[in-house]
Amino acid sequence: MNSPFTAPVVDWSDLLPYQFAARLEEFPFLYVPIGSLEWHGEHLAIGNDAIKMANLCRLAAQRSGGIVFPPIFFGIPGFADFDPKYEHDGGLRASPELLRAILLEVCRKAEEVGFRAAMLVTGHTCGEQIQLVKQVAAEYNAGPGRLHVIGSNDMEFGDAMNYTSDHAAHWETSILWYVRPDLVDLSRLDRDPDTPLHHVFGKDPRLYASRELGERVANVIADDMAALAAKTLSDLD
Repeated sequence: MNSPFTAPVVDWSDLLPYQFAARLEEFPFLYVPIGSLEWHGEHLAIGNDAIKMANLCRLAAQRSGGIVFPPIFFGIPGFADFDPKYEHDGGLRASPELLRAILLEVCRKAEEVGFRAAMLVTGHTCGEQIQLVKQVAAEYNAGPGRLHVIGSNDMEFGDAMNYTSDHAAHWETSILWYVRPDLVDLSRLDRDPDTPLHHVFGKDPRLYASRELGERVANVIADDMAALAAKTLSDLD
């Protein structure tokens, strides 16, 4: 199931050839959402980071134009471990070398296809992944390629709402609740706010998260991302 936003189609994987050609010609910008498979509390999907970021990219592309690459679920540590009550930890910890290689290849292929700029944007916001994404962008921009690459993360947007992101707390819960309500189940959390939540970092989602908050902040973030995409292509002219 995709986000609740059905038109226009912006996902590379979902576009028909004539639609892809038209969007690329009109606005040759590629959004590349990156995340992880990691514990996000009892109440959020394991793939929250990539799913959240893919939907923010969709909202941005529906504003600016451009195309959204399929979300990349390989994330590098730091990671939040699963609650020890579970026998298996469902987090998938990729190596920095693998993620770097994937992102560089995406950039190379995007340039071959005809994109002029791309935004590598991670919703998994541990310091290590933020740094790697920015390093990949800088490395590609310093090379012979003509594609201009932005290395970013969701925390760089949404200033109008003082957005800071968090880990499975009120921000991430609210955004996923808006874009993919089927992947949020707050009933899995103890209702007593004095009961601590395993590896949930930020304001308590039981008290402060809402779908309405998610709608407001997701649209502000998308506006900011779309504005950066438009400015980037304009500066390349």
